[in-house]
Amino acid sequence: MNVAKSRAGFTIVEMIIAMSIICVLIAIYYFMIDSYKDRRMSELAAKVLMQAQRAEEDYFKKEHRYFDAEVSGSGGETFLTTPGGIRTTVRVPSNVILSLKTRGSDNFVGFAFYTGSKVIHRYDSKTGKITTASRTQDETG
Repeated sequence: MNVAKSRAGFTIVEMIIAMSIICVLIAIYYFMIDSYKDRRMSELAAKVLMQAQRAEEDYFKKEHRYFDAEVSGSGGETFLTTPGGIRTTVRVPSNVILSLKTRGSDNFVGFAFYTGSKVIHRYDSKTGKITTASRTQDETG
């Protein structure tokens, strides 16, 4: 009787191919997660800008003018404050930059962006709209 010997295990070539496939899948996963984080933080910056717009309008109702503000989320609890030092409910998260500038006495513009993102959100009180643009376009023009 002739009994064939069984060779269990993988060859080196099979192991290299399997490891290559795993590395490619890990790379795809990493870029998907990184992209998701950028999108989420950019959306968070837009949300902060909408909240700041409401705070500006509330301040305008009381004081009949808008105010300028520059807020940089530097970790912890950073809030938008009015010129009188009153803290608003607008919390600026870490790595989010918020800027509000008056234009005359009856309107203002606001900008918000996540420092790791290529997207900036703008609000113009004259039009009442939030627009999104590339930060590189914004820096050059």
